[in-house]
Amino acid sequence: MLTKIKNKIKKPGFLIPLVLLVAFIGCGKAKTHVEVGQTLLEQGKAEEASIEFKKAIEKDPNLAEAYFGLGNAYVKKQMLEEAVIYYRKAIDLNPKFVEAYKRLSETFIEIGPPESEFDKRMRTVEETPDNVMARIDLGVFYHKWDNTLQAIDEYEEAMKLDPDNPFIYYNLAVAYQDMALYEDKSIPLYLKSIELNPDHDNAHYNLAVSYLKSNNLEKAMGEYKKTLEINPKYADVYVDYGMINLREKKFEEAMSYYDKALEIDPNNIEAYYQKGIVYAFQEKYDKALKENRKALEINPKHANSQFNIAVIYHKKGDLERAIREYDLVLEIDRIYQDAYYNRGQIYAALGNTPQAYGDYITYSKIVKAKTGKEAAALAMRGQEDKEAIQRYMIPSFKDWVLEQEDMFQR
Repeated sequence: MLTKIKNKIKKPGFLIPLVLLVAFIGCGKAKTHVEVGQTLLEQGKAEEASIEFKKAIEKDPNLAEAYFGLGNAYVKKQMLEEAVIYYRKAIDLNPKFVEAYKRLSETFIEIGPPESEFDKRMRTVEETPDNVMARIDLGVFYHKWDNTLQAIDEYEEAMKLDPDNPFIYYNLAVAYQDMALYEDKSIPLYLKSIELNPDHDNAHYNLAVSYLKSNNLEKAMGEYKKTLEINPKYADVYVDYGMINLREKKFEEAMSYYDKALEIDPNNIEAYYQKGIVYAFQEKYDKALKENRKALEINPKHANSQFNIAVIYHKKGDLERAIREYDLVLEIDRIYQDAYYNRGQIYAALGNTPQAYGDYITYSKIVKAKTGKEAAALAMRGQEDKEAIQRYMIPSFKDWVLEQEDMFQR
C-alpha cells in the first residue's frame, strides 16, 4: 500500500502540465458550444441554443461570450429579466463588451420603465454613486421617458467614472442627436465612441445620420458605407439610401433600396412607410394605402403611416373617411399637430366653422409649445402644388434613441 501511494505522488511536474492541458481543452470546448449556440440562435432555435450556452458556461465559467449568448437566447424567448442577468454577467467579466451594453439597454427599453424599476435604479445610484453601470441604467430610463437632459447628466457622471467606455460616448451622442445638436455635440461624441470601438455598426450609422442632418452628404455616405462593411445586413442603411433618392425624385432607385431593406428585414416599418410615400407621389393610391397598412400591421402606433393614410383619402376627396383617419392619428398621438390642421381644413370645407376653429387653435398651441414660434404653414392645406406637398410629406431622417420606436420626424 505504501508503495502504491508513493507511486501516485511521484513526478508532480508531469501532473501540472496535464491539468493545464485539460484546462485549455475545456476552454476550447466552451467556445465550440458558444459557436454552436450562436448558429442555433440564428436558426430560431432558442431553447437548443440555451442548452449550448449553458454547456459553455459549465466548461468555462469566465467566458463572457457564453453569458452574452445566453442573454440573447432569453430575449428570443421573451424572458427579458433573465436576459438582463446574463448581459450584466457578461459585462462584469468583460467591462469593454460594448455589444453587451447595447443589448442590455435594448432589453431595458423593451421591459419598459415601471415606476418601481426607476425607484430601484435611483436608489442604486444614491447608494453607490461610483457605480458606472448604475449611472448608465438610470440614464437609459430617463431617456426612455424623453427626459433627455437628466439622461445626459447621468451619462456624463458615468463618463467621469469610466472615461474610456465607448458605450457612454455613444449614448451621449444619441441624446444630443435627439436634441438636434449635431456638429458641436453628437458628431464629436460618435467619433470618440468609434475611436474607442471602431466596429460598432450603430455608431457609424448614427454618425451618418448626424452628418446627413448637418447637410454633409459626402461624409454621411462614407459612414453608411462603413456601417455596411461592418454589418452587410444593416437594413436601415438601405432605407436611408432610398430616402435620399426619394428626395431627388428618383423613385425607381428609391424602391430598389426599400426592397433590399425588406429582403434583409421583412418587418422594417420605415421601408413600407416610405414605399407608401413613393406610390402616393405617383398617385398610385391603392398601393400607397397597402404599404402604409403593412407598416401599421407591424406597429399599430406608427402615427406617420396612419397620417399618410388620412392624407391619401383627403387628396382623393373622400372627406368623411379622411376625418375618421385623422381621428385615428390623434388616438395614437394627441399632439400630432398636422392632423389637427388638416382635419380643420376639412371641417372648414364642410362649413363646420366651430370644429375647424377648434382644430386650428389646437394646432397653433402645439406648434408654439414645441417651437416657441407662431404656427407656420406646415401642413398640406389642400394645395395642388406637388412641390409643396412633397416638402410636407417626405419624412426627415430618423433620430435613433437607443433603438426606440416612434422617434421619426417628418
